[in-house]
Amino acid sequence: MTNSLLPGEGAVGSYGELLKRGRRGDNLTPHHIPSNAFMTARVLSYTRDKGIAIMMEHLSPGMGGRHRQTLSYGKSPDLSLSPREVLAREVWDVRSIYRRQGLYTPAIRQSLQQVIQLNKSVWQGNFDKRRV
Repeated sequence: MTNSLLPGEGAVGSYGELLKRGRRGDNLTPHHIPSNAFMTARVLSYTRDKGIAIMMEHLSPGMGGRHRQTLSYGKSPDLSLSPREVLAREVWDVRSIYRRQGLYTPAIRQSLQQVIQLNKSVWQGNFDKRRV
């Protein structure tokens, strides 16, 4: 784990776009928010490549990195939650990781806001407040 942001860390876009931007050895990986597993199970027209993601540190080869610290990394999704709840939870989680490490910069804050806005525009209706 590094104590500074890596070049390109915090970039936001579709998983497919970010994957193309990265290069072997850059120690970055696109992190789906909400997780790929959740979106696959809950959103009909969703595909892995179209999922909204943020570039996060992921040391390779090796262990560690901010991506591996996320709530959803390597875990099954909680399908009892709404897409809106999962989006909020996972944005909060990533924010917390960067805050703990003293790396929650205005750029990362803006990136997380962009993750929210992109999800709402690409997957319209899925993140609306539900009236009970």
